[in-house]
Amino acid sequence: MKQHESSAAHRAVEALEERWANVAPQNLPYHILLLSKLLDRVTAQHVRETADLSLAEWRTIAHLDYLGTCSASEIANLAFVDRAEVSRALGNLEKRALVRREPHPRKRNSRLVSLTDEGKKVHAAVRGERGKFFNDWVADLTDAERKQLDSGLRRIIKRVVMIAPDVIDF
Repeated sequence: MKQHESSAAHRAVEALEERWANVAPQNLPYHILLLSKLLDRVTAQHVRETADLSLAEWRTIAHLDYLGTCSASEIANLAFVDRAEVSRALGNLEKRALVRREPHPRKRNSRLVSLTDEGKKVHAAVRGERGKFFNDWVADLTDAERKQLDSGLRRIIKRVVMIAPDVIDF
């Protein structure tokens, strides 16, 4: 790491620590939201630099890779985002020939989308880089701590859904 990058990183960590310290430790939702926002910013910058994609476009590609051929509604449901956001992303991705749309065989007013070969290449390239980021982000955690964090977050998610089951479409 270059000296100026190191200084910038230290200043950023100090600013983060100050923000974190201003919120009570029991305000876990705030801390999770802060982490989420930071991850979004880093991800948005990375996918923009790597593949000239917006964050919404990247997430749409990633969900398409996971789901295979599907509808925009299915992507929106899985990602917990507005269908209009997915539709805009799909329109941009279609213009770049990264996705294709085809008529839905059972729903006359619906279309199915899938990744093109080029879309699969873009996904593979970005996903490979993302994997390196993920490993870097958790490098200070032991395997046991990673499992404990995953377990704790799963319990929180389940509890949230038990309290508000209507947030899940099924």
